[in-house]
Amino acid sequence: MHIIYDAMWNQFRHAMTHNSAQLDPYLNHLEQDTRRGISALAYLNQSASPLLDELAKFQQCIRLIEPNQYFHPLDELHLTVLSIISCISDLTMDQLDLNPYREIFWEVMQKSRPITVQYRGISASSNCIVVQGFVKDDALEQLRDTLRHELRGAQLRCSFDTRYKLMTAHSSLIRFKSPLKDPSCLFATCQRYRSYEFGSLDLNQFDLVFNNWYQNRDCTHLLAHYSAITTASL
Repeated sequence: MHIIYDAMWNQFRHAMTHNSAQLDPYLNHLEQDTRRGISALAYLNQSASPLLDELAKFQQCIRLIEPNQYFHPLDELHLTVLSIISCISDLTMDQLDLNPYREIFWEVMQKSRPITVQYRGISASSNCIVVQGFVKDDALEQLRDTLRHELRGAQLRCSFDTRYKLMTAHSSLIRFKSPLKDPSCLFATCQRYRSYEFGSLDLNQFDLVFNNWYQNRDCTHLLAHYSAITTASL
């Protein structure tokens, strides 16, 4: 994961040095964005961890420098387990038979191992800023691979790994939607948080959702929910 995060950081450094941030055109007209997909994810607001408070403080630091960017709301911060159908224009739920997705999600989650993510440091690219997540073992990787295997085996409509194979445990915090006011200051501030310890999180709650590109809650439809805590107590 370090290699991927470092490669992102180098891209960010270049973009800030040359004031060449890539702006997301959809963020200024979200109501016109018809891209939808299916994802398995875990929201970060699922425990009493101080993690969200630390992430909010960082977002506020950046907001003072670049107030016109898009800041993911705290209750929408998430770790994507797998983008099962990557968002495409005009996809609707009635175009899909959703029950097989629900069944596979539930079956795979029941066999999954505990996942703890350590959130340490900031990385970024030319279009967004993320918090780096690190998993101490291969539990998340195995969960992703099992979902891939079972979904392929069921011959369901899927498009995971089309842009890139998801391997990290990052969470997106900020996206660029307007020209930057002070790229040098933005880079310096992110640099100060490059190795900052934000906290850790035990992932116990997982959702299967029909979502838009940004996982906005008001566009998200819950398809299935899995709770490791509830299951363990049965």
